[in-house]
Amino acid sequence: MASPAAVLSSAPAWRVSPGVLVALLAALGFAGWAAFEPRLFNDGDTGWHLATARWMFANGRVPTSDPFSWTALGKPWQAHEWLAEVLLGLGERVGGWRGVALVPGLAIGAMVAIVGAEAARWLDWRKVIIALTLLVGALLPFCLARPHVIAWPLLAGWTVLLLRAREGGHAPPLAAALVMLVWANLHASWLLGLGIAGVFGLEALVAGPDRRGVLIDWGSFGLLSGLAVLLTPQGFEGVTFPFYVSGMQALNIIAEWRPTSFVRYPAFEAWLLALVAVALWRGVRVPVLRLALIVGLMHLAFQHERHQAVLVIVATLLMVRPIGEGFGRPAPVASLPLGWLPPLLLAGLIAMRLAIPTHRPETRANPARAIAAVPASLRAAHVFNSYSIGGTLIFHGIRPFVDGRADLYGDALVKDFWAMHQGDMPRFRSVAAARDIRWTILERKAPLARALDREPGWKRLYADRFAVVHVRQR
Repeated sequence: MASPAAVLSSAPAWRVSPGVLVALLAALGFAGWAAFEPRLFNDGDTGWHLATARWMFANGRVPTSDPFSWTALGKPWQAHEWLAEVLLGLGERVGGWRGVALVPGLAIGAMVAIVGAEAARWLDWRKVIIALTLLVGALLPFCLARPHVIAWPLLAGWTVLLLRAREGGHAPPLAAALVMLVWANLHASWLLGLGIAGVFGLEALVAGPDRRGVLIDWGSFGLLSGLAVLLTPQGFEGVTFPFYVSGMQALNIIAEWRPTSFVRYPAFEAWLLALVAVALWRGVRVPVLRLALIVGLMHLAFQHERHQAVLVIVATLLMVRPIGEGFGRPAPVASLPLGWLPPLLLAGLIAMRLAIPTHRPETRANPARAIAAVPASLRAAHVFNSYSIGGTLIFHGIRPFVDGRADLYGDALVKDFWAMHQGDMPRFRSVAAARDIRWTILERKAPLARALDREPGWKRLYADRFAVVHVRQR
């Protein structure tokens, strides 16, 4: 009687091509790295996302007004990324910070697996490794325990779905519109997903002889996808939300909304230069509408740092086929009886991540010792804080002046905050007196922190290399 291992090795379902196997192993490697990487927690927004999950678990619904801050308490606000927050919250419930790290780690691995499997159709396994290494390197600064990372597999899968539909000369199946239902409840990048689908639909219309059929098939898919994004707790407000945020005048004070600098993002520059160099070297030709899509995403990436990830994922998927054709598609090779290996390693990775203790490291966005130094009697008083620290304060049950939800606070308050944070003492004195601000917790290098050291009536309570706490003297 054959052994179980021999049966699995001979079963067609367990045989995979070398390229796909390499892609899956690379995905597991990157997932493992991410799940154990402390830099996942280098963003203060993780705190308020987890606090929102806790609130939803306790109340059984998505919040419709702000329950966290003292400056906007009770103001209309909805958790537009509620589903991603639930996933992060479930991770916290299952394994604390270990479980929180596992959620984005698995999402990063899933995205790499999708991109790698598509690349393996057109590139040999060596080039697949190079492509995935450049991909992850460019995405590294954005690998955080936040909803945008959880949406990456949907972005990659959606793009592959559209590519395969065009390759097959038909529209995507109508059931695929359900991807938009999930996406719209995860992260506002769903809007770019609809835009990408529109480009592929237009390409099908221009290229196809049966334009009426294309209009019906692709139009039905687009209509269902558009209707799916309305099925959120926010309804139509969820549709307008991305436009509202992108139109805010105060976005330029938020790092991820600033223009891209190659000095800050050398790996993104390396990915971009490698893509251009290979395309010119091999004489790569890209269909004009796909080229327009890449150029449009490139514009967004140069305009706002946060859009680099969308460009890197989508452009990599759009370019692997023409680059592969430029090099010459690799000859078919025999599949390997190792399809059982990736799921086995995945189970081991999950078990290891949940078993090995971890904690959120102290950083500029998580000044744990500075927060611990604040007396309990003072925590309930009005605080003025750096933008990056607000989400961490919420996580610790302290109501912030401002946090990463700029959409909640609006342009006027965010601009006032920034002026004060940059050391506008007349404005700070006025607001502190009018709103009874009793203490501050600021990034160590914040201009306001230095100004408060010289300000009569304020005393430094605590300082370390990450944060400074000042208390108002009565």
